Amino acid sequence: MEQKRLPNRSGAVDLTKALAICAVLLIHTSANSLATLEVGSGPWLAAAFYGGVGRWAVPAFLLCSGALMNDPDRDLPLKKLFSKYVPRLALSLCVWTAFYEFVRICGNWGAMPLSEQLLSAAKNCLHGATYYHLYYFFFVFALYLALPLTRLAARAPEAELRYILAIWLFLGIVVRFLQYFWPVSRMAGFLHYYHMPETMVCLGVGLLGFWLRQHPPRSWLPPLLLFLASFAVVFSGTWRRSAAAGTLDQFYFDAFGLFPVLMAVGVFRLAQWGMAGRTVPRWVRFLSAGAFCVYLVHPFFQLLVNRHVVDFNVLPPVWAVPAQSALLLLLSLAAYLALRRVPWVRSWII
Repeated sequence: MEQKRLPNRSGAVDLTKALAICAVLLIHTSANSLATLEVGSGPWLAAAFYGGVGRWAVPAFLLCSGALMNDPDRDLPLKKLFSKYVPRLALSLCVWTAFYEFVRICGNWGAMPLSEQLLSAAKNCLHGATYYHLYYFFFVFALYLALPLTRLAARAPEAELRYILAIWLFLGIVVRFLQYFWPVSRMAGFLHYYHMPETMVCLGVGLLGFWLRQHPPRSWLPPLLLFLASFAVVFSGTWRRSAAAGTLDQFYFDAFGLFPVLMAVGVFRLAQWGMAGRTVPRWVRFLSAGAFCVYLVHPFFQLLVNRHVVDFNVLPPVWAVPAQSALLLLLSLAAYLALRRVPWVRSWII
């Protein structure tokens, strides 16, 4: 297959990552309101809007990683993969897991003996029971460990690559969604043999990112319509199912659900169209470079602000969610500016 040589830097990837980290903040700052407010009330609908409109963030990050790491022109021998990328992820996971266990201990100070808290922290570290947002590490581990396989697929002829993507995404995303609807729901025994876990879905999403990068969109309208239509399904579906259950139903909020993934594709395509032939703005590069650090540190600032400054959870979500998100973004970027000055931290931890 004659591959189209891709530029070392992708403005579409930078812009998608910059937007995705903002979407993550919307998800996390709206979560408490979605869980505690009356379903269907005005404040709940505002929180559902913010939570739904940012639901594409995780698959978008995987699209970006896969778009870059699966490029056959990128020099990535096994030695480099297992001496640089995988150890960096492992060390970063260990450091941030320990940090958030320390935060937990400080938050529960006096509620239980210190020895019990230390034992609990040690068990959490040993069992991989990380702080809620650190689950993303395990998705990236899966994507990186499978790179020798997916990079081979990326070298396949175009027709074969499309077939690989179609099978992977159909089994990992479409069937994952349809299994809850008739008549596919009646095929439970059959689907058991084809059900793909999330870590395997990550690999297909990453490979899709590479394919999308190779095939830029010709217009902004189809990806915009794709995003809007998918968001409409996520929002309305969550509202309908939650109203029926009397509490938040997160079926349509699943990061690897069909419509959040389609939203991510829409955003990535819009970023491709918007950045085509243009110089990447400095603010986009900065936010893209700091996105991982912001992802890692923002829950700490969220906890700190809500406990000791102002509890955004009791304020109207229609303005409290974006206000809290903006504040967390500023605080997290300030932390990034400080942490990146330490060479080993910049290279291994953030």
